[in-house]
Amino acid sequence: MALGVIFNSLISCIIYYFIILPQKQSKKESNSNTQLQNNITPYLIGYGVIMPICVFSPYYGLRYFYIKNKMMKFFAGIAQLTSFFRCSEAMFGFLPEAVDESLTNLLIYMAFPMEVKFDKDGPIKSTWSRTKYLFVNWIMYIFILGMYTSILSAYDYEPFENKEGPSLLDIKFGTLFTREQLINNALIGILFQIYLTTFGYGLNFIISLLGYHQAPFMLNPIFESSSPSDFWGKRWNMSIHGLLKRGVYKPVRIRMKMPRLVALAAAFLASGVFHEWLLSVVFYPDYDDGSCSPICYQVGYGRNILFFVWNAVLIGLEYAIGGAAIFKLCSKHLPVTIISILIVMTVMPAAHWFTNDYVRSDFMHDVQTGFPMIVRVID
Repeated sequence: MALGVIFNSLISCIIYYFIILPQKQSKKESNSNTQLQNNITPYLIGYGVIMPICVFSPYYGLRYFYIKNKMMKFFAGIAQLTSFFRCSEAMFGFLPEAVDESLTNLLIYMAFPMEVKFDKDGPIKSTWSRTKYLFVNWIMYIFILGMYTSILSAYDYEPFENKEGPSLLDIKFGTLFTREQLINNALIGILFQIYLTTFGYGLNFIISLLGYHQAPFMLNPIFESSSPSDFWGKRWNMSIHGLLKRGVYKPVRIRMKMPRLVALAAAFLASGVFHEWLLSVVFYPDYDDGSCSPICYQVGYGRNILFFVWNAVLIGLEYAIGGAAIFKLCSKHLPVTIISILIVMTVMPAAHWFTNDYVRSDFMHDVQTGFPMIVRVID
């Protein structure tokens, strides 16, 4: 995490001096040639320097720092992922309020994978009561995660056998709605929510100790969502949602003047592509020391993109028919938990397209290293 903060801080300096300042200077210049140069420079630096660095640097960094744990590799990828999309925010002018007012504000905003909140006066300060709240919930979720992981790990995280292979071509659409597949996906979906909630509280606690207030991270999406758009847009991984909204959706919708569904599809496609890239970082082979070989776990590339396309279609259907009388009636009379479960069941049939690579590899073993667990002891 410290390395991620250092990397993002260096990138924020480049963004400030070569993207934000030229944009501000362009607004002041009356000379058309100088104005044109200042308008082009941010895109040349963003697309030609910053974004390639963000994409390729993890592969070199992992080997240089000899990082083997797959959870640590995951965090290494997240640092570059946030810088990539925040570069897009800066290029297209969609940084949050006051972030571009000074280099200090930008450093605070970009240093962390979680989103620090700003108002017109700068970063919002945290309070000790919030810091205590985050710490208590972090500790509580560490033990919740430990207990839940203890149960699922006894079944290798798949209580029912999943015969579907890892390749995109191995997908069996006929098994999407089988009882066994739905139960497996639901249990792993809950596990991922608990994981992200635990890490979210922990990271936000650390940032709060530094004195900054953060945006909420996970808001119990599996049990409290009222629609697919509510699940993805207001509850699940709000830090990534903010990056995709300001870094992809708004540039496509506002700058390119595309329809809402096109911007939505672009955001989900971008999410799918970068989750595929994140897999390549997490499972980057360690051929240099002989600890891995070409017969190591083979990632099923393409499945993440398909999963996010599936969800983009669901939200598109919500926009198209969500106002129908039957949906309004259900929303009015059914309990929130029932509605949420019905919503989540539209996501669950395809959830293994996203989770299989993490479940079937040794990723979960690497993650559970840091949590208290109950394990079976065999003589």
